[in-house]
Amino acid sequence: MCAKTRKLRTKRAKEPKGSILTILLLFIIISILTAAIAYFFYNIGKTNSHLPAKMSIGKAKTISKNHNTLTKSILNGTWVSSNDGRMLEIRGTLFSMELPSVSKHEIIKGSIHINGDVVTIIYSGTKDKCSENPGIYSFVINREGVRFSVKHDNCPGRKQIFSTTWEKF
Repeated sequence: MCAKTRKLRTKRAKEPKGSILTILLLFIIISILTAAIAYFFYNIGKTNSHLPAKMSIGKAKTISKNHNTLTKSILNGTWVSSNDGRMLEIRGTLFSMELPSVSKHEIIKGSIHINGDVVTIIYSGTKDKCSENPGIYSFVINREGVRFSVKHDNCPGRKQIFSTTWEKF
């Protein structure tokens, strides 16, 4: 009777080890499948390449309401600078940029004109050479956001502000 009890105990001790391994393996497989499904759904609607915007996104649309023309561009929306947290809001051909500062609150306004993957940025209302001369930048939209690269700009401040990646807010 003692030998039968030992055999039963050893069999019972071996069974849970196999079932724990099976449960652990099943948990790992479900976790991998969940991560793959979440990755697939998270990336739907995002640009999957680092191609220039004109190659990956459609053209700008123009909407006319009450004789006011609003141009919807691929850059419309609010963007946050990954460099210093500046907020850039683009609506059609106009933009406003809020500069973060503890001592003073500053907003720069102007116009932005898009032609393919090149933008021309013109400040308005500033009293320096930045409002006199436009800045010309190329841009690329990718998963991180939009990246502006200077082509020609005589305004060092604007060069520093725009030559970074901007994330969609």
